[in-house]
Amino acid sequence: MIYFLWSLLNLGAAVWFLLIAFRVLKFVRENMGMLSTIIFVVGVFSFIKGTITNTNKKDDGAGQVIGMETLEHALFFNLDLSYASLKDDVKNNKLIGDVRMNGLVIGHHWNSAITSVDETGGNLKYEVTGYHQWQLLGIVLYDQPQEFKGTIKIK
Repeated sequence: MIYFLWSLLNLGAAVWFLLIAFRVLKFVRENMGMLSTIIFVVGVFSFIKGTITNTNKKDDGAGQVIGMETLEHALFFNLDLSYASLKDDVKNNKLIGDVRMNGLVIGHHWNSAITSVDETGGNLKYEVTGYHQWQLLGIVLYDQPQEFKGTIKIK
């Protein structure tokens, strides 16, 4: 429930920020002119940070997703571990894992530190370490370290 309330708080703060921003834009335009408004807007956009992701990942068809395990379940989102089999040559078969947040994740972000997945005797042993970031308007307020360990029976 706390995750949902935090998401609502973030959503409310974002709407409030937009209302303030439009009032400031109107004030700047009316009192300082259109050129000042353009410079203000460009200046505000220069502070927006973003990440660049590599969308050109090489996929040679050698990987196959085996399954997914829910590590944490909250009211409107899950923290899920998906694991896949990658064949790097004929003799070796490696497993990789990826952790993602799914659902309503406004104000939350997951950063994986270590994700380890090993297959032993028909069971899949996993160990996940990372940080659940609590954010307000994109600013990280708290990094909550989390660790998940467990075993999954492979069908």
